[in-house]
Amino acid sequence: MNLNKLRHVVVLAEQGNFARAADKLNLSQPALSRSISSLEEEMGMRLFDRDQAGATATAAGRQLVVRARDLLYAANNLKQEMAQLRDCESGQIIFGAGPFPAASFLPGVLTELATIYPRMRTVLEVNNSDTLMEHLLAEKLEFFIADTRTLIPNKHVKTRQLTRQFGGLYCRREHPLTKKAMLNLHDLQNASYASVYLADIFLSSMRKAFGLEPGQDLPMVTTCDNIYVLKHVVMHSDAILLCTHAAVATELKSADLVELKVDGWQAIHAEIGVVSLARRSLSPMAELVLAKVAAHV
Repeated sequence: MNLNKLRHVVVLAEQGNFARAADKLNLSQPALSRSISSLEEEMGMRLFDRDQAGATATAAGRQLVVRARDLLYAANNLKQEMAQLRDCESGQIIFGAGPFPAASFLPGVLTELATIYPRMRTVLEVNNSDTLMEHLLAEKLEFFIADTRTLIPNKHVKTRQLTRQFGGLYCRREHPLTKKAMLNLHDLQNASYASVYLADIFLSSMRKAFGLEPGQDLPMVTTCDNIYVLKHVVMHSDAILLCTHAAVATELKSADLVELKVDGWQAIHAEIGVVSLARRSLSPMAELVLAKVAAHV
């Protein structure tokens, strides 16, 4: 049994005549007759009584027509849904992002998607790279965009680099340290800081930068993977933000935040990439999102 044969049954029942049904289906009359006969043989019962006046559905044929109409309707709806997904007119995509892409280029991407594809549902999880990797492997995400430097090589995933974001130290414009045109590392040792979650591989270099002993805690007043929370803390306190330039570009332009210049400070950066499952093809919506991302970075 296939959908074509079911469609033949429905049209024949509606037309009551092989010639008219064949014409509507764009088939030859012998081809339609063979299709109906084949289905009757498959079902093991007669579906139509035939005479010179035409074809009349039997009791079994009438029951089959009722169910066939439901199946054909559902199949047509499914075809339309798949076309909408292909064309990204509707449906849902779930992906993840690290703090820096979430605060820099992704707001623009999501705004463009919401404007052009208002029926498409986008679910974005913002988290650190390790957690996003766990969720990707559990197939809770289709892909994620984040700093890839801390990721442990995994044969089940593939990574494609997008961009490098450089960063530095940022504070409110009235911060006491802004009174000096150029700071030195000693000036940083008594300050407090706000930052995203820092992986262990970065801690030794950060301690060295702050002049701390190995194993000594970093002077963090706030640790959070939400850049917007961190920016609020820094703009309303004397904490200094460790962040990429792209994530605070708006605040730097408005002068709500300023970058501190420090002699001897090594520039920090993030390697932003796309991470997805190695043996899975991305959906059309995922490809669309990533195309928009590429246009914004």
